[in-house]
Amino acid sequence: MKLWKSIFVISALCVAVAACESNAKFKEDKLSSSGFKAIPPTTPAQLASLKSLPPHKLVQTTRKGKTVWVYSDPTICGCLYVGNQAAHDAYLNKQNQQSLLDMTTVTVPSDQSSWDFSPWPEFAAEP
Repeated sequence: MKLWKSIFVISALCVAVAACESNAKFKEDKLSSSGFKAIPPTTPAQLASLKSLPPHKLVQTTRKGKTVWVYSDPTICGCLYVGNQAAHDAYLNKQNQQSLLDMTTVTVPSDQSSWDFSPWPEFAAEP
């Protein structure tokens, strides 16, 4: 029985890690297509700098008086994505388009009044 539990737990962890990796990869594809450039670290100082950033998060910073956005990817490409404000705006636009697409693809019953709420007594009262 313990063997089956261990196999189940390990399988669940593998699925969770794969899901996180595919989400990060999808985000990185959007970053690249929005104008961000992937820059691999070539020195120990660059590698340390990459590791000091929060992984898989966009961070705003300033370089030479200009706004720069960076995205640390220590797991998939092991690189730093760097983009200007225009690249960041293009990325946000793509994110918003995806959100709108996700909202429009929600499946709704054609006649909501005919759906049976009886198994859901806590929703019997109107909100």
